[in-house]
Amino acid sequence: MLDIVQVSDIHLSPTHAWFQDNYDVFVDEMHADPPDYIFVTGDVCVNGPDRDWEFAYARQQLDRLPVPWRAIPGNHDAGDTPPDERNNHPLTEPLRATFRQHVDADWWVQDLDNWRFIGLNAQLIDSGLPSEPEQWSFLEVALADAGERRLAIWLHKPLFVRDPEAQGRMLTALFPEGRARMMELCARHGVALVGSGHLHRFRRVTMGGTKLVWAPATSFLMGARKVVPGVARLGYMRYRFGRSGFTTRFVEPPLFLNLDVRNWNKFKGSTIHLPERRPRG
Repeated sequence: MLDIVQVSDIHLSPTHAWFQDNYDVFVDEMHADPPDYIFVTGDVCVNGPDRDWEFAYARQQLDRLPVPWRAIPGNHDAGDTPPDERNNHPLTEPLRATFRQHVDADWWVQDLDNWRFIGLNAQLIDSGLPSEPEQWSFLEVALADAGERRLAIWLHKPLFVRDPEAQGRMLTALFPEGRARMMELCARHGVALVGSGHLHRFRRVTMGGTKLVWAPATSFLMGARKVVPGVARLGYMRYRFGRSGFTTRFVEPPLFLNLDVRNWNKFKGSTIHLPERRPRG
């Protein structure tokens, strides 16, 4: 059995270290009970598009983990799906390059035992950027040549929030065009899991033969329950992957502080506008 941890939305910065304490607790938990592998599903930075030094810092922090890991970018890293009317930080090819230079490739395959884990840049889907077709081609090949391996996909954004048929273009999930293509590929290739983050909530739903898991954040709570479904608490996911399937468990560390930024966002709009706060020590 593979023991896998998914952690998401850690939001690290050497100059805006509001969420460092919970990440330190997470690192301690990984050292106390190491999994086989850790997958980080985006938003490793607080505000990567404006502060490129956060990428190098995030990499230093990820390298504190005691086991191998891989990461994909979130909207706070290389930017959101263009045009990003909310924060005006659209994904760009230079930002993709900065993430790749300091953290990891923004799409990749990791084969472990009889499972193939595929990481994708969710913000690249429906972006219109030159590299978007390359990622789709990569994904189709990665799914088609998996052989007997079971399949799991990691994205920063969920496929949908409530309705897979919703047609509005909202930054909370994949846009309808990319979502439909992704859902068709999942059905055709029998993808067992799509794991995501972004919404800072824990949720498990099933779409045909595919289980959709939203990982909670380690950093902060946001959003109203009536708007976004799921459990509004901080934590991470722990999986057991075997030959016949997988199980998943929401882990809520006792030392995590459930930081609620809704008041800040009400007045300032986003955590990217938080003032400086240096790490302790």
